[in-house]
Amino acid sequence: DRPGEQSTRRRLMRPTGVGIVTARADVASADRPSARASSRVRPPLVGRRASSRALALAAGRRSASSPEISRGGTSSGQSTDSPGSPRRTAPVAARPTPNRPLIARSKTDPGKMERARAWLGFPPDGAVEHLTVVCAHCDARLTPSQMDYDAVRERLDPTLAAAFRPLRRDDATNDFLMRSSRRPWVVNWAQSYACTQLRKFVSLTDANAILGRGKMMVLTEEQARDLLGADVGADVGAEGEVTTQPAPSRGVLLDVGAGEGEVTTQLARGGSFASVVATEASPPMCRALRAKGFDLVVQSTTIDDVSALARDANVRDLRPDGKFECVSLLNVLDRCDAPFTLLTQLRSLLAPGGTLVLAVVIPFRPFVEDGKTHRPPRERLPLPTNGTWEDGASRLWREVLKPAGFTVKRLARTPYICEGDQRNAAYVLDDAVFVLSADEGADEGVLKTKATYEGADGGADGGAESVEDGAGI
Repeated sequence: DRPGEQSTRRRLMRPTGVGIVTARADVASADRPSARASSRVRPPLVGRRASSRALALAAGRRSASSPEISRGGTSSGQSTDSPGSPRRTAPVAARPTPNRPLIARSKTDPGKMERARAWLGFPPDGAVEHLTVVCAHCDARLTPSQMDYDAVRERLDPTLAAAFRPLRRDDATNDFLMRSSRRPWVVNWAQSYACTQLRKFVSLTDANAILGRGKMMVLTEEQARDLLGADVGADVGAEGEVTTQPAPSRGVLLDVGAGEGEVTTQLARGGSFASVVATEASPPMCRALRAKGFDLVVQSTTIDDVSALARDANVRDLRPDGKFECVSLLNVLDRCDAPFTLLTQLRSLLAPGGTLVLAVVIPFRPFVEDGKTHRPPRERLPLPTNGTWEDGASRLWREVLKPAGFTVKRLARTPYICEGDQRNAAYVLDDAVFVLSADEGADEGVLKTKATYEGADGGADGGAESVEDGAGI
């Protein structure tokens, strides 16, 4: 220091957005009381809070020619006065704050804008592969690619292994999986809340029908065409052009327990049926069926009079004996009171060479929806309520379907999908889909088996679940 002067270092700080910046300021001559009072060297304030970038910035500024930073946050130019006089500084404009977008985006983080679009029902392209699909039996969280269509053939009954051919997930399945994601979040929440309130007064089936929610998908049109072998014809012209021709009409389809009719429509189109007769027990579901324009809708819990009603309604292409070329029973067997009796009735309604399309959830967990409550069915089938899909399908064939007088023509595995809600994109169960025909020589064995089931204990597992339960609050 020069004679008569005392120099001290004063560390000042100001926030800059990147850490704590320090600077050095020389204080005037020591004969001033303020200078003597400030001659105590203050400890550094950088410490743990300063970043490496801030320290580097501070070190670069500690030079005689560098601007000094005042306590108020303004920078000063070099002094033009004598060393003993106070410094006069020229103000310099503050560093401008860079403009930042209101909603940050990056390539890795979708950002708030993309999340807002998803909440409003506008998911990004390719979102179907990242949807959350929840198993309604075990609450496992899956993606669509993890839904099962194939099976371990070695674990199937030999008859079923020979008849098994897998289906595939098609574009119509993807569109169905995306339905709830294409609705605003608040709409999904409002429907779920309304369903919860309605279930205090009506059954879950009626509540879903009233609100138009909880729709199901078992088969798409393409899958039904594959399953029934109803491929369209193809003609090759003289110049090599290929034109497709619709398959010829296959008579009348009877869908028992048709629900709101969306799966019935897909099956009728895929099978190229001329007319459709649908039965359903729920009055709100019947209203939805009639709105779809089917040839006949029968509101009943039985199928005793369905042939007579179809004849009275002059259903187009109905056989004179009132029998049907195809009968479908999709995920109804585990919800009816007398499942084996129903199978024998359906067998009697098949026309010669007719087909029964039967979809059953595996594992088999039956209950009957009785108003707002559930109860066990009157007839209990000897099927396991746990285990693998292959074991459940094999037991169903050996102990129920074959004794009921059927032969198997085709077996497939497909997810039974329910529309999602505000929490999950969809809910799913595991279906076994059988294509069956009547065994004309099995009448005596069928009667004996039917008598056995009618006298069996009607108890069922109280933990029975359904895919519909997954869609409620």
